Amino acid sequence: PPAALPDVRELRELALSRRPDLQALAARVAADAAALGLAEREYYPDIEAMAAYDSFWQSADDQERLRPQVGIRVNLPLRLDRRRGAVAEASARLEERRAALARQLNQVAFDVQQAYAEVRESEQAAALYATRILPAARENVKAAQSEYVTGNIPFLTLIEAQRSLVELRDRSYLAIADSERRRATLERVV
Repeated sequence: PPAALPDVRELRELALSRRPDLQALAARVAADAAALGLAEREYYPDIEAMAAYDSFWQSADDQERLRPQVGIRVNLPLRLDRRRGAVAEASARLEERRAALARQLNQVAFDVQQAYAEVRESEQAAALYATRILPAARENVKAAQSEYVTGNIPFLTLIEAQRSLVELRDRSYLAIADSERRRATLERVV
């Protein structure tokens, strides 16, 4: 007999923590959040300090003499429209990724729930065959055999009861196979 199924909530949590497609989308969301942070940093001025020791701005009598230099370069963000556009674009891309991640999370949860319900349904069908249908068919064959021996029914009715038992046994095996197939689908989804 197959092992008992864990709770569907546990399976959903396991699927959400294990799935590589969800991890990839979460990494893309983090990358887009970092890109938004970089776009927002473009509003700050860039300051660079410089120091040198060379012969820059030399006079005619100072041909060989080196002089120290210290400087600061400041890049002020004056073109704000371009920066606003970059922030808006990064923000829109981040929201798009978050929506895609939420959609994928919902799809995974739905897939797990659906696969779980299908497994439960097929296991119930297999159990129904094992506990009710096949025993009733066996009793039917036994009753038909005893009725045939006493001469109350024709041989064709006994054969029909046996054929029905064989068909029900085949359906029982198909239900078990279907249950195992659906368990494999559930494991794949998780």
